[in-house]
Amino acid sequence: MAGYRHKRKRINVTFEGDHEYAGFEAVLRGQSLGEYLNLMGIGEVDMSGIADQLKEMGRALISWNLLDEDTGEPIPPTQEAVYEQDQDLMLALATAWADGLAGVSAPLESGSTDGQPSLEASLPMEPLSLSQAS
Repeated sequence: MAGYRHKRKRINVTFEGDHEYAGFEAVLRGQSLGEYLNLMGIGEVDMSGIADQLKEMGRALISWNLLDEDTGEPIPPTQEAVYEQDQDLMLALATAWADGLAGVSAPLESGSTDGQPSLEASLPMEPLSLSQAS
């Protein structure tokens, strides 16, 4: 029987359309089952805290298209560089990476919907009239 070599999944994160970070792209490594469970806080080691998640994301970072705001030079995709960037951008990246690990699709454009308003949104919210028609 021939052996099987499994390549670890890569998570491609791309923010598009009207998203606040449209144009930002990154590639991150997937995780082993143990690493994933730890990251989600259900493994042997609880790494579900945001600091631990960001540290692990920095380790998983393979590439990104992030440029220095002042010089326009590429910023190397390192764990150290993650901690030097805008917190909101890095939290958005961490969230998208975690979603990718869990098998959730890439982020939708801002303002995008699933196509249908929720049924609850169409329910009237006024109190019913106390008078009854006879």
